[in-house]
Amino acid sequence: MITAIIGTGGLGSVIARQLASGGETLRLSSANRESAQTLAAAIGRDAVVAAGNRDALQGADAVVLALRFVALKGVIEEIADSLTDKLVVVPSNPVGLNAQGEVYRLLPEEQSSGEVVAGWLPAGARFAMAFGTMSADLFESSSNRSPERAVLFYVTDDERAGKEVERLIRTARFEPVKAGGIEQSSRLEVGGDLHDLVVGPAEARLLIGGA
Repeated sequence: MITAIIGTGGLGSVIARQLASGGETLRLSSANRESAQTLAAAIGRDAVVAAGNRDALQGADAVVLALRFVALKGVIEEIADSLTDKLVVVPSNPVGLNAQGEVYRLLPEEQSSGEVVAGWLPAGARFAMAFGTMSADLFESSSNRSPERAVLFYVTDDERAGKEVERLIRTARFEPVKAGGIEQSSRLEVGGDLHDLVVGPAEARLLIGGA
């Protein structure tokens, strides 16, 4: 299978490396082309650098938009006509840094990033929020845990998207657990009760059931 990854910063690079280690073929795109080229060289033959965001989607079954939240809308508008009937996975958290280097939320407390992003996507795109429930360092250190794999939570309103994102999560060597529909995405975000947790499937399902 082929997955496009747009954004090769800290989290995008980790996602790419984990997917490639599980056998996924990748098409990479980044505003920082040198970053994408360095990542592709490190991964090897399973990753190529696309000519741009739209080119990255050529032949891809899914796309991971590993971008800062403030950059998402513009990129979605750029590639919208290529997203029909594709799985769109968004890991981004709606946070920024102020002048003092402190993290702050970009959306009102009652508004989840998933609901906002869903409104930006074209009809026909299959949308899931996933891969943003852990920081990049924790994501990398927790993958392929033994004897029981660590869980990656995801949310979606689309049954087909759920099956497809579960395949990607397993390819990255985690165990997928659905936390609900898109309206539950705030639980996965920075500050949410499911963010930065390293748990096995049994504990994960208890957490979901206790919501």
